[in-house]
Amino acid sequence: MNNVDIEKDWNDMAQAYEDFTAGEDSYSNKIEWMAIKTMLPNLKDKRIIDLGCGTGRFSFLFEEFQPKQIVGLDMSEAMIKIGKEIKNERGSIVQFLHKNIEDMSEIQDNSFDFIFSSTTLHYIENLNRVMRDIYRILAKEGTCILSVINPVYSACYPVIKDAVSFPKDEDWTIRYLDKSLRAYIQPWIEYNDNIEDSLSYSYHHTMADYINAIVKSGIVIEELVEPLPPEEWKTCNLDRYLGYINTPVYTVFKLKKCI
Repeated sequence: MNNVDIEKDWNDMAQAYEDFTAGEDSYSNKIEWMAIKTMLPNLKDKRIIDLGCGTGRFSFLFEEFQPKQIVGLDMSEAMIKIGKEIKNERGSIVQFLHKNIEDMSEIQDNSFDFIFSSTTLHYIENLNRVMRDIYRILAKEGTCILSVINPVYSACYPVIKDAVSFPKDEDWTIRYLDKSLRAYIQPWIEYNDNIEDSLSYSYHHTMADYINAIVKSGIVIEELVEPLPPEEWKTCNLDRYLGYINTPVYTVFKLKKCI
């Protein structure tokens, strides 16, 4: 997958993504962040890096825990621009860097106490390389939390047919062991009448792919969570609740560098 195309894709939909995921009723707020909060280590006076930070949604949330430093990395210049605008409005300490996390060679060894990434790794083809870098830049006894797209959900992403065809509803079927490139319309595009539909591309990694990359890096898995949807959805939005139960969106790893 061509990295330039991915960057253009995210630049084009940066504001739509920010508007969609910042909503109080978004999956990110209602499900993902609720799980992540229960897994966080003590962040006071710690050095934090947010890999694939986007517009800084989580970077800003971590600020309430009084860390010493927060760095956000993202390959999308438009995402970083929005993040910097929010930073200036908030008077935030977050430092945003326009950088692809597939090459973190310039980051010093053992330089961060807490590494975080949210729904980024399915855009990365080489998980082993990224996990090796995460191990390298994580300080001893440091913690890493990786929130990834649940492999059951990414297995539903339509397999790419060509560069321009939009998938049909029937193309959203589970192909769990099929490692073909996936192509789909992001929800913040599909449900936004002001933006023309466009395809996004990503990979599908199985649970074994994630676990093996983590184990090979030398990091220890402390906890693995597949968060549930809010109980109130049973009464106020049963279809949404059951849809998430059947195809969960998130898997969250808590990792530790012990040596």
